[in-house]
Amino acid sequence: MTAVIRPARGSDVDALTRIETAAFATDRISRRSFRQLIDRDTADTLVAEVDGAVAGYAMVLYRRGSGVARLYSLAVAPGRQGAGLGARLLAAAEAAAYARDRLVLRLEVREADARAVGFYLARGYRRIGRETGYYADGAAALRCEKRLRGTHAALPAVPYHEQSTDFTCGPACLMMARAHFDPAFRPDAVTEIRLWREATTVFMMSGPGGCEPYGLAVAAHENGLAARLIVSADGPLFLDSVRSAEKRKVMQLAQADFRARVARHRIAVARRAFTLADIRGALAGGRLVAVLVSGFLMFGKKVPHWVLVIGADDGHLVLHDPWVEAERGETAADAAAIPVPDAVFMRIAQFGRAGLRAAVILGAPTGS
Repeated sequence: MTAVIRPARGSDVDALTRIETAAFATDRISRRSFRQLIDRDTADTLVAEVDGAVAGYAMVLYRRGSGVARLYSLAVAPGRQGAGLGARLLAAAEAAAYARDRLVLRLEVREADARAVGFYLARGYRRIGRETGYYADGAAALRCEKRLRGTHAALPAVPYHEQSTDFTCGPACLMMARAHFDPAFRPDAVTEIRLWREATTVFMMSGPGGCEPYGLAVAAHENGLAARLIVSADGPLFLDSVRSAEKRKVMQLAQADFRARVARHRIAVARRAFTLADIRGALAGGRLVAVLVSGFLMFGKKVPHWVLVIGADDGHLVLHDPWVEAERGETAADAAAIPVPDAVFMRIAQFGRAGLRAAVILGAPTGS
């Protein structure tokens, strides 16, 4: 048997759908999704062709600006198993991810499928987590990853929390930091909204406002975290997209209050653009860093967005992104502990025409 591994084509969709139906009882990729994913620039779909017929496939998804690739699915047609096609497809998926400069390849595998779990562990994957109720039938999944370049580095065990609304990324970052420094704290949706109310600018271009740096620092301090701020601009922020004079006035008043409270709480403020040395130094000192990034560069929306930097690793910063792109098939596992190359991070870690840079450095609860 001679197998050729090649990129999938639109003409392969029927064969891929048949393999999917035969290989999986639930959580199947639909015919429509196969067609879309084959053409998507953030996915690689590879097929194993034997004697002119598609005998298996592997699909890899990529998160924009990330050092992570995800093995979304791998399947071999009935009758073709046991001939090494799965191993060849997995190797091809790893090579594709490596060629895209990804640091790690991650996957989920059904915990009860001992054969599949053993297949990945035998090929250098390590367990990094467990997701209960991951599959449609309620079965649990093991999360695994393989390092494609560099070496593994120890990272702090920072709990991950997905934001529950489009506008509460900042509060989600604060709750993750609080849960890290205070193990008794449990993030919840009510606290998330309360923190947003305490840190929000009130308005944005449309809909509820995002959290601005001074407001986030104040909310962190008033909820038990040590906080200091590095911000490249003074005065009211996030006003460029707001056309209503009344809304601008309200935002200016809210932000003036944040600055007064920062001064009253004696929160240290460095009025300059942060550097990689600032971020890495804070991490080396046992702190976490909430950083403002461009939502447009992260996921295509022109909004300010906050992520939590939890570690540094081999030319990368490792971050928890509270935003999960569910419409692209992501789960929380895709948004947690994402390694991002230093140069990419500094490109996305700014917002607006002026390139605002802001970082809130977070530490253990005050008085602890």
